[in-house]
Amino acid sequence: MPERVWHPISKLEFFIDHTRRWAVDVREHLETLEEARTKPYVLADSDVVRIKRVYTEQTDDLRLFEEQAERWGGLTDLSPSRRAKLKTLDEQLAGLRELNKKVLALADELAKGTIDTVMAASDEQLGLAVLLGERS
Repeated sequence: MPERVWHPISKLEFFIDHTRRWAVDVREHLETLEEARTKPYVLADSDVVRIKRVYTEQTDDLRLFEEQAERWGGLTDLSPSRRAKLKTLDEQLAGLRELNKKVLALADELAKGTIDTVMAASDEQLGLAVLLGERS
């Protein structure tokens, strides 16, 4: 395993900008997945597997960012300005963690109605699901 690289506090602005853009991307992806909620059969099993893999990896990346922020938070000589920026980063990371959880939960939900699942079901199973309001 490679050695962990710790960044100097001078990289704080980079981390803030990066997490801001990251959150925009995740929100856009979440919106797209929300649209798929009304027609989940447009996704294949492989799509859902890829989404889960990517967002699970991002959860690990978030942990690294949080550890870096925690390390900076332990610095005793931070200016009030940097403390405020660090608080912004912490808030952005917490927001990203929540967005990630939502994407993963939605992926679990969508996994139940992928095109692969629909195609594997018998006509009787599909008909019953429509009658019970489980499918449209």
